[in-house]
Amino acid sequence: MDSKVVVITGASSGIGAALARFLGTAGHQVVLAARRKKELEEIAQESGKGAIAEVTDVTRRADVERLKDVALEKCGRVDIWVNNAGRGISIPVLELSDEDVDEILDVNLKSAIYGMQAIVPVFKQQAGGHLINISSFLARVPLVTVRSIYSAAKAALNVLTANLRMDLRKEFPGIHVSLVMPGVVATEFRKNVIGGSTSWQPGQGSALPQAQTAEEVAEAIASLIEYPRSE
Repeated sequence: MDSKVVVITGASSGIGAALARFLGTAGHQVVLAARRKKELEEIAQESGKGAIAEVTDVTRRADVERLKDVALEKCGRVDIWVNNAGRGISIPVLELSDEDVDEILDVNLKSAIYGMQAIVPVFKQQAGGHLINISSFLARVPLVTVRSIYSAAKAALNVLTANLRMDLRKEFPGIHVSLVMPGVVATEFRKNVIGGSTSWQPGQGSALPQAQTAEEVAEAIASLIEYPRSE
């Protein structure tokens, strides 16, 4: 695969960090975004020569626009944009507060909308590019019901991704729009959920699959970049 310029949100840990390392050390130019400056800069140091760390709050549209501008200014183009930032929750549907709903939708849905609206016009000008939205299998399979609004936000992301793909496919065939739905992934994600972590652990019971590693998911995303497909 030729060297690409890749923007990754939520890159300070988990899937985003693993993808940054995988692509950066393979020779791609990565532009990494997250709120945690120290952790983000550490990942950038592990992600190949010239990796760029840009502290970004993806729930703020202006921050996402600035991220796009920084990538274009420093790299000259953007080939791939990965909307990966996300946060979980452990609150059943009937116990959700307005604040819970707003927080989860901001991080998991609106941030991706900001990313799509920032980068797709650039892809149109370039007549090419690849947008990748990171969702979850919980968007389609309600096996962890306390994830409620998180799963709903990811289901909405699935639908928006499909609709954007349909909007672009005739006039802009060089723009790829992809959806990735990992299963259970062994990362720090569970430690940072609103409402506390669930009692379920990878490997317990038969209802949920064994956990993937973040590195396994990163390899799958890298394969998707090399051979674009819808999901």
